Amino acid sequence: MRIHSIFCLLFTATFAFAQVNVLTANYDNQRTNANLQETILNPPLISSTTFGKIASLPVDGQIYAQPLFASGIQVLGAKHDVVFAVTMHNSVYAFDADAAVSTALLWQVNLGPSVPSAMLDNLDDIVPEVGILSTPVIDLSRQVIYMVSETLDSSQTPAFQLHALSIANGHEVMNGPVTITASVEGNGAASDNGVIGFDPTLQLQRPGLTLSNGKLYLAFGSHADYSNFHGWLMSYDASNLQHQISILNTTPNGWGSSIWQAGRALAIDDQGNLFASTGNGDYNGSSNFGESLLKISATDLSVLDWYTPENYADLNNNDWDFGSTGAILVPNTNLVLAGGKSGYLCLMQRDSLGGLQISGAHTAQEVEVNQNGVFNMALWANQNGSTVYLLEPLGALMAFPIANGQLGSTPLSQFLPNPASFYAGVAVSANGATSGTGIVWLTTGSGGLGRLHALDASNLSNELWNSDLVSQRDSLGLFSKFATPTIANGRVYVPTFSNALAVYGLLSSPPPATVPLSTQITNVVNGADYAASPVSPGELVTIFGTNLGPWPLTYSQTDANDRIATTLGGTQVWFDGILAPLMYTSGTQVGAIVPFGLLGSTTRVQVLYQGALTSSLAMPVAPATPALFSLDGTGTGPGAILNQDGSLNSPDNPASRGSVVVLYGTGAGAVNPSAVDGQLITAPPYPSPILPLTVSIGQQVAEVLYAGVAPGSVAGILQINILVPETAPTGPTVPVTFQVGDYASQSGITLAIQ
Repeated sequence: MRIHSIFCLLFTATFAFAQVNVLTANYDNQRTNANLQETILNPPLISSTTFGKIASLPVDGQIYAQPLFASGIQVLGAKHDVVFAVTMHNSVYAFDADAAVSTALLWQVNLGPSVPSAMLDNLDDIVPEVGILSTPVIDLSRQVIYMVSETLDSSQTPAFQLHALSIANGHEVMNGPVTITASVEGNGAASDNGVIGFDPTLQLQRPGLTLSNGKLYLAFGSHADYSNFHGWLMSYDASNLQHQISILNTTPNGWGSSIWQAGRALAIDDQGNLFASTGNGDYNGSSNFGESLLKISATDLSVLDWYTPENYADLNNNDWDFGSTGAILVPNTNLVLAGGKSGYLCLMQRDSLGGLQISGAHTAQEVEVNQNGVFNMALWANQNGSTVYLLEPLGALMAFPIANGQLGSTPLSQFLPNPASFYAGVAVSANGATSGTGIVWLTTGSGGLGRLHALDASNLSNELWNSDLVSQRDSLGLFSKFATPTIANGRVYVPTFSNALAVYGLLSSPPPATVPLSTQITNVVNGADYAASPVSPGELVTIFGTNLGPWPLTYSQTDANDRIATTLGGTQVWFDGILAPLMYTSGTQVGAIVPFGLLGSTTRVQVLYQGALTSSLAMPVAPATPALFSLDGTGTGPGAILNQDGSLNSPDNPASRGSVVVLYGTGAGAVNPSAVDGQLITAPPYPSPILPLTVSIGQQVAEVLYAGVAPGSVAGILQINILVPETAPTGPTVPVTFQVGDYASQSGITLAIQ
């Protein structure tokens, strides 16, 4: 569940802030993940009594991209320090960095419908939608922010669009948007008559956007190495998005070699050359460059030089992408640092990468820093040289030195998160190279929930603070994979999957005894597939927002009459003034059952918590909004399905043809006999949908043996017993859907059949 709390206490002391800007992914074109202009946050000031969450800025979707920060921007007739956040729901937000939460939003735009993850093959780790995935880039000289959205075109087919928005008001400028297309000559995977076309259904625009010398650079990864993908890099004229300048395909005569870099943007040297890392794919050293670090001409995107480990074939065979993290250009040196899933860091000379490494004649220094891979790292150029910080998946965050042109193989210090985390976001803040001012900001996640840590950069074993020390005030919410925190002017901005941008900073002293709440609904979605769609009578919905309920998560309660409570943890939800039964409540998420008595084509939703009432949100009403529950709660993948013997269906425990399986869903609409809102149905007659219901397994109609309220559950939770057809397809991922009247459930739910 998306557990998140808010503490609307704002830092009131005044400082003469420097003009700090974070305009690109990883802070700078060297991609150090370091802000060395941070003069406010110093290690002695960071403790649970002085530092914590000061705001939670609501948005309409998950945030993967790093927030950007621009000082002194003219917006709405006045100058503001602005934080920009983008979401997977294709929305762009400009927040006043210095305002109270209730007045923080300066402007917001949506760039079109996002793409449901279920429409994209083999995309199981990004759900439920793909919109703006990569970090945008800002051009202050033009007052423009550029980003790429994935959306549905007029034929409901996934497409990428490049946008340029005015940072003053969000209006499209520079002749944008433009739909991204490309083709190159080659006989590689998916070629047609010697030409390879860019296929948006197979690619992800994962790395942050790069801006240099008036050109935008966009790189593309894959859906977990699925099908006939390639690595693509394109450049566009930043003053006219209709002008595509150059194209690079990293395997025109082969397969693979995507550029994903866990979201890190391409590095740029002083001459404007680009550095990009590639993942699994073919290599021949002439046209195909899988498992390599490429030095690329910014002019025509030709490959100038490259580094390829001699064991590139082993990397391919073991899915050890060299491109799991992008390059860092070590400041004030000729060095470039890169690493991959094999757990090696490689330190090279930028002007002589060395090509394919030959045994016994390596031009790069290769150091094994862990056993499980490198996905994210930060570098602090300090008085002792440079220090690299990286987390070993499920292990420790470690600090490695770079001195005299060499990478040390022994950690200077380390910190072991508890619980362990496979992925991390990491950034450094410091006052230049001054010793004693550095803080490493680390985000970790376990079981969905995230934690922000502040560590002494000179000794990682000295944890200064973490967001669970005073969790009811500082809890981060859902962990955002690979996302880099942004530190600027004494604040730390952290992306989350809780439909919020978490903001941390120094607290006023002493803290007030009570904090006025600012409640807001940001979205209402189906509780099974998280689709933003109309609501229907009896549907289990999930309401996202801020200050919707207490921390921690509170689950449903029943009264003496076996009815689900309409007041839970101090939270109430209304649909057109009708109280809704509540399945659970938390700070940023409430599960409610839509009342069966809805009338009309729209309804207005409001949430009340501790006397704070949200504005009403208008939602369309449909007769049915069917959706199936998935096993992992994301709305896609293996369904929450029981086999005939009551065991859980899975690829290791498939159902047999001719057997009975049980599906669970919601959104079937009105029922007969009529149901009392929130009533647990423990005995016949069990209410069943009024509209006709059908089920398809692998596009074959299955016999429905029962369709109605799940016995012992609340009206609104649907159970469907079906007979698996004798002619049904077999396999671990057979698609299953159901339809109520004219309304169909989501695609992407699967059943295992033997």
